[in-house]
Amino acid sequence: MNKDTVTIIKSINYSEADKVLTVFGREYGKFTVFAKGIRKLNSKNRGNMQTFCTSEIAFYEGKGLPILTESAPVSSLNFDELNVANIRRISFMLNKFLQDYDPYPKLFDALQVVLQKNLEIEVTNKLRIKFLKEMGFLEDFTVCKYCGGNKGLKYLDTMSFALVCENCYSKGNGKPLGDNPYASLLLTRTLDRYIKKVVEEI
Repeated sequence: MNKDTVTIIKSINYSEADKVLTVFGREYGKFTVFAKGIRKLNSKNRGNMQTFCTSEIAFYEGKGLPILTESAPVSSLNFDELNVANIRRISFMLNKFLQDYDPYPKLFDALQVVLQKNLEIEVTNKLRIKFLKEMGFLEDFTVCKYCGGNKGLKYLDTMSFALVCENCYSKGNGKPLGDNPYASLLLTRTLDRYIKKVVEEI
């Protein structure tokens, strides 16, 4: 019997009562489990295994997919106050970039912080940037693209998705980020395009 703390990142109905769940575990990384009978109203696992809920689970390796046996809730989202677009942004990255059974405990812990803050746009963007850097798809995002300095990083090069300082912004496609860069619409949309481009090139 194996155990892990997981966040459910994808859910597919299978037959009338079952589901196939893709989860991101702290110890095992991304993997898929078969949740038998979970769609039944009296299933003890039903409420614990919703998309973007985090639970402690037990499962065993069968001949096919691992089989979910037990679950206990750790945290869940408040869907009434949630930005659905941010769910899609995080879900897209987790499902597209993570390799099966390749653990990233630091990213898992960072995801939990974002979930606790109900996927606010600022923390969502910070996680996405951290994710890209951890995966090797983004260079140092704390210095100016042109001079390498870390002061006055108030602009974003929208072509290369890189920060630019106030002394260098005229050298390229630098556009102002505003007072709260990670929550800005400019960074969010540019990051959306950059991630889509990376996925297309993988």
